[in-house]
Amino acid sequence: MKIVAVSHPIPTEYAERIYNDGKTVFVCKSYLGKVSPGEKFIIYESHGAKAYTGWADIVSIGKQKASTITRNYGKKLMITKEEFQGYAKGRPEMNVIEFENFQKFDKPVVPKRFVAVSGKYIYEDEFMTITKNKD
Repeated sequence: MKIVAVSHPIPTEYAERIYNDGKTVFVCKSYLGKVSPGEKFIIYESHGAKAYTGWADIVSIGKQKASTITRNYGKKLMITKEEFQGYAKGRPEMNVIEFENFQKFDKPVVPKRFVAVSGKYIYEDEFMTITKNKD
């Protein structure tokens, strides 16, 4: 089965920054690099909805030096500089997903299985379920 997207859990308060403030850069500790630009980054709201709540097209994905991330992305980051410094403390690299064309779903889609903190790949069958149930 083919991997067509990646999802990471995002607390509601940070997800709202994507929905309401147009933030387009997600950072995390785990790297799921089997996706490519043009494929989907699916938001899993880990508090509140506990469901997939939207998606966007991946522009770039990869590990970057933690010391350069805030300088490279600034206000595009979905967390503040201070939040990032606390989150990245002691880590030389972080995973960065830059995305565009975010679309919030009309209806949250609850996954069949829990989305771990490390994130998960979305395969074609689950992607089709999300596609059918998001509107």
